[in-house]
Amino acid sequence: MIDLLGRKGNLDQAKIFIEEMSLVPTARIWGSLLTASRNNRNIELAELAAERILALEHDNTGCYVLLSNMYAEAGRWEDVERIKSLMRQRGLEKTVGCSFVETNCRLYRFINQDRSHVEPNTIYAVLDIILRKIGEDKYVHSITKFRPLDLKRKRASSAASHSVILAICFGLISTKLRSPVVVRKNTRICDDCHIAAKKISEMSKREIVVGDSKVFHHFIDGSCSCGDYW
Repeated sequence: MIDLLGRKGNLDQAKIFIEEMSLVPTARIWGSLLTASRNNRNIELAELAAERILALEHDNTGCYVLLSNMYAEAGRWEDVERIKSLMRQRGLEKTVGCSFVETNCRLYRFINQDRSHVEPNTIYAVLDIILRKIGEDKYVHSITKFRPLDLKRKRASSAASHSVILAICFGLISTKLRSPVVVRKNTRICDDCHIAAKKISEMSKREIVVGDSKVFHHFIDGSCSCGDYW
């Protein structure tokens, strides 16, 4: 119910629903509100949901990271540093994001900016072609540049070197034509990678499946099965 209300943008109703429940809300229930707050860019409600989650699960690094990302997108860098400092004080570390592709009975692992594979030049050549093609669409976020939020510091929003996109590129050149490209990721897929994956599926005419830590995303002809809500 919270998820449905969140998808419609009825965050106040979702909050009231939780507060009036006959059972004690779990971290997962508050997590649904946190997701809704993220997708509706409501930082104030996200802070409330995160506070409730961390009261129940002190080591929930995903909660810290999601809240930090929301602060970064809003240019609230002092809050970003505060979250990082809090994580350090509590001995928590951000999970290193990595993506996996299986081809010819072998599992290949990618991390961000990965150049450790046997064909890094080919992978990045394909990536360059893809970026130039999808970058021509005026509706695509700039995924080859930095988003300037401050003169002294900039946050890389580029999906170009993220593990998911590198894994997708490798999947495109190492699997049979027209067959689906299946990628597994150990953390939630970011917004920029999600946008890029949709455009790649449209450009390549290939079905792309990305299973992240929350849901399986099926990208077909420029759209995703999640409806851009995850």
